[in-house]
Amino acid sequence: MNRLAEADPLARALRRLVGAEAGFRPPAGEVFVEPLPSSRQVRRFTFPGGDYAVVGKFFSAYPPRVSADWSLAREYDHYLQLPALGLGNGCGLAPRLLGRWPERSLGLLLEAVPGPDLDHLLLKACVHGDPAPLFRGLEKLAHLLAFFHSRPVPALPVSPEPALAYLDKVMAQLLEAGLLNREDRLALEGERAAWETRFQKFSDRQVLIHGDATPTNFLFPNGRAVALDLERLRIGDRLWDLSWVAGELKHAWGWRTSDFSGSEKAIGHFFRMYLAAAGLDPALTQRLFSLNPCYMALAELRIARNLYLTWDYRRELVAEARRCLAHDRRL
Repeated sequence: MNRLAEADPLARALRRLVGAEAGFRPPAGEVFVEPLPSSRQVRRFTFPGGDYAVVGKFFSAYPPRVSADWSLAREYDHYLQLPALGLGNGCGLAPRLLGRWPERSLGLLLEAVPGPDLDHLLLKACVHGDPAPLFRGLEKLAHLLAFFHSRPVPALPVSPEPALAYLDKVMAQLLEAGLLNREDRLALEGERAAWETRFQKFSDRQVLIHGDATPTNFLFPNGRAVALDLERLRIGDRLWDLSWVAGELKHAWGWRTSDFSGSEKAIGHFFRMYLAAAGLDPALTQRLFSLNPCYMALAELRIARNLYLTWDYRRELVAEARRCLAHDRRL
């Protein structure tokens, strides 16, 4: 762990930003610096005494020139929009925005949120045989997403085009990687056509979605759920959030226990908690269960792109996605 001297320009900027937004001046002295796992440079800064920490995300270059830097700039803009959506600083559902210092590559500064993430709860459930913390976390997550989905946004109809376009995109990526054989490609193309027809039977309005509902993007401090990484925040189909969580649950059991079916109780619990929190009418409930398999399959195909997974398991994810599409479409 590195340290910033008290007089370091970045340490001084951190104290200034905290003082302006959080309303207090952190203690003087060296600031501890800890790199966090991420595809970009992310650092946790802990002030003397260890009672208060912030997280900074950094540009590789500013003004932005590459996709990752534009994404970071977009995430900062999303945080600025949260107050109008009832998700502003202090609400406890997202980290408090403290500001940025882009001239020194600091693209986003947030209050650090303590607590385990969903991936930690999945590990306890899948590997250590302790599902109770996971089920409590899934209940909190369901309520959090229901709140996101209830925010005031324009009443626009959901279109199937983003889901179908995403299927085209991920199929092309998996073909290029050699993960799809000819049978896979033909089967997925056939399912695409069948699901395009099925989508026409169900309607919903677009809602505010997190847009990247993966396990490391949700923390559970003190019995509540907090959403991180809001770069993909947007309006869209609620199933981008719900089915992404379900797909990640399926993957957690498949990867850690070689038993995809072990996830069924957790998935069922998550959906029951969401329906109770969101209060969907019967038509929307039917839509959720009817179209969830398609979005879940998209999540599984997306996960299959990850190079840290073994080749054989990635092929199993493709097979599971095919089963999900083919079987559940006929229910």
